Parts: sequence; structure tokens; C-alpha cells
Amino acid sequence: MCVRKLRGEDGEEELVVDYVRGRYPTRKQCLTALVMNGLPSQVEKNINNMTVKIPHQLFINGEFVDAEGGKTYKTINPTDGTAICEVSLAQISDVDKAVAAAKEAFESGEWGKMNPRDRGRLIYKLADLMEEHQDELATIEAMDSGAVYTLALKTHVGMSIQTFRYFAGWCDKIQVRQLTL
Repeated sequence: MCVRKLRGEDGEEELVVDYVRGRYPTRKQCLTALVMNGLPSQVEKNINNMTVKIPHQLFINGEFVDAEGGKTYKTINPTDGTAICEVSLAQISDVDKAVAAAKEAFESGEWGKMNPRDRGRLIYKLADLMEEHQDELATIEAMDSGAVYTLALKTHVGMSIQTFRYFAGWCDKIQVRQLTL
């Protein structure tokens, strides 16, 4: 059994996940946790010999927005307990909007109509951009997760880049064919 508090929910109900009995967080709880790590109007911090811009709004339907009701929470640096910045605290209605926008974009947007080779090119481009900004990404990851910088750089960011490149290579190779017997 795992008992933990969701980030930003000080003084509220704890999330209890009983892995033995198969009780898991709901879709909305999982998506709230993902969307809560929102994104820019930005906070700037001078860290690791660079100025890091930290976005703090939610990214929904292609734009950065504040959470409905304007609620925020302090994201904490686990190494020293100081507040990094305040970020938007997604509400269930924000998650519903994000899920609906993502579904619409997938089903009716350009990505679903794009040929697989072009999808692969875009994913490769994302990996290239991540590699170009890997020092900044690793600095943010180290500060947010409490990881040692080299671990964040080589493992968290580096392996993410490798994973995107791996799957980009598969985009035009996965086909569905019916075998005739």
C-alpha cells in the first residue's frame, strides 16, 4: 500500500493507493497530477550559471492559461524545502477541458491526418530541441525532483531524448496487414 499527498494539496485528503487490492487513482486524479505541473507566464531563476525560465500556467488547447478559479500552489525544492515558485493548481474542470482538447486534436487535428514519416520527423525535431536545451532541462529537473544534476542530465533528460528518437524511428515502420492463408 502506498499513501502519499498530491503536490499542492496541503491540509486536504490524502490519496491512498492499495496496490494489493487493485485500487488505483482515477483517470481524473492522474490527469490532475500531470496537468498540475503546468506551464508560461514565467518565473526566472538564476541557477547553475544560467537564467532558467520556469513557466507556471496550465497548457490547454494550445495555450497557457491559469487554472479555473485562479488556485495555485507552491512547488517545493525537495533538497532544501524552499518554494521554487507558485504554479496553477488544475481543477477537475481544467482536466476535463484538457482531455477534451487533446481528444479533439488527436481525432480531428493535423497529427491524425499526418503521414507516419512526417510524424517521425516531428518527434526527431522534438528530441533535437530537447538535446539543444538539455542543460536547462536538467537544471529544472534537478531542482524540481531533488535529483543530482548529472543524474538529471544523463538519465532523466538524456534517456528521454533517446526514447523520443527510438519511437520516432518506428513511426513509419508500424503497419497493419492482414495475412491471407
